[in-house]
This record gives sequence, structure tokens and C-alpha cells, in this order.
Amino acid sequence: MPKKKRNYFYLAPKEELAMKVLWDTDEALSASAIAERIPDRSWPASSIQSILRGLEEKGAIKVDAITKLGKSYGRLFRPMLSADDYATMQFERYYQNGKANCFSLMSSLLGNTNAEKEEVIDALHALLDEYEKK
Repeated sequence: MPKKKRNYFYLAPKEELAMKVLWDTDEALSASAIAERIPDRSWPASSIQSILRGLEEKGAIKVDAITKLGKSYGRLFRPMLSADDYATMQFERYYQNGKANCFSLMSSLLGNTNAEKEEVIDALHALLDEYEKK
């Protein structure tokens, strides 16, 4: 079954921080738990609600459950896409319609921006060979 094509969206820096927290756990998290887990957060925890609303509107997260949190009820959130899916989305958007040279990206990913075509091909073959062994 072919994978459903997602609408492209960009994560603002604070949204990306919240998504990284969700990507790094298997459990659904409350807004306060997400805010608490953001390392070196310099903004007030109360602004996490607007960040999560934006992520919901983009389809990046969903409400997984509503549960009792302390004396009131709150929502628990889960990501709707993985970090790899988001990276792929950015890649597809940037490299669509042949706007950029995919060869230069591959050489950058392999750690050598000055690589010759043959070097990139050899490195990709080595990666494929390693992948087949697993």
C-alpha cells in the first residue's frame, strides 16, 4: 500500500523542541511534561499551550487521551509523524522538481563536500553492503 503523501509544513524552533521531546519517548505526554523536558528552556512553560495548538493545526501531533492531571483534567499528546518522516518531508520539499543537486547532498551526508562522483558511489555501495548484512 503506498504511503499517504503529507502536506508540507515547517516546524518553528519552539515547535521543533516540543516535537523532539515527543519523538524521544514512547508515552503520551501532557503539555506540562513536554515543557519540563525541553532542555535549557528560556521561555515560560505556559506558552507550551500555544505551541501545541500550532502543532495540532499542522497535523504534527494528536490528542491521545484526556486524563486526570492533579486536580483537573488535561490532554496527553503523541506525535503524528516520526523525526525521520519530518526530515524526509523537508528533503522532498527542497529537492522537488530538480531544484537542487541531489549529488551534492549525498556527498555532504557522507561527510565530504568535495567528493568525486565515484567516491560517493563507492561510499553508497559500502553502506548498502553493510545494510544487507544486518
